[in-house]
Amino acid sequence: MLPSISINSQGLFLSFVAGSFFYLSYRINEQIGSWAVYSQGISLIFLPAGIKHLSILLAGGWGALGCFAALFLLANEFWHGIHPFIILLYCFFSTIATWLGVWMSLKILGISNDLANLKFIHLPQMDFITATVHAVVINVFFIITSMKSTHAFSNYFAMLLGDYIGSFIVLTLFWVMLLVFSKSPIKN
Repeated sequence: MLPSISINSQGLFLSFVAGSFFYLSYRINEQIGSWAVYSQGISLIFLPAGIKHLSILLAGGWGALGCFAALFLLANEFWHGIHPFIILLYCFFSTIATWLGVWMSLKILGISNDLANLKFIHLPQMDFITATVHAVVINVFFIITSMKSTHAFSNYFAMLLGDYIGSFIVLTLFWVMLLVFSKSPIKN
């Protein structure tokens, strides 16, 4: 972190960066095309899931806050006719489910909080755990709030697949960036 900036300012900056990347990834995801859309709120390739996963993995609560705020802005666009409180709950449960999935995957796989022992083989495993937790929580939320009451199992599997693929793409790109920059002759 930058020593001249307070911890809270750094956190807010991380939230802004995470939210901005989440928002942009959602807009990029829209450009993928309708072939990847399973139903409203469920895409078979969902890049924002990866941004949220990575943001929480790297920035913890600050990353979650930024993604939550961006999701709330976006959800008000794509959930028409839904009460704002329900949208707020959707955003909360979506963010908490991802955070829980990241936390569980770190514990289950024995990865330290500083990610020092993270290996590439962990990425698909972490991704599967996080995508599974998120898909279960959000589809239960959809059923309870009657946002989606039909095709519960197919909605679950479509969301699981979309979150898994989107997250794996983002995590793999991040891993490649780490490899490229760690081999760079320019060091801090």
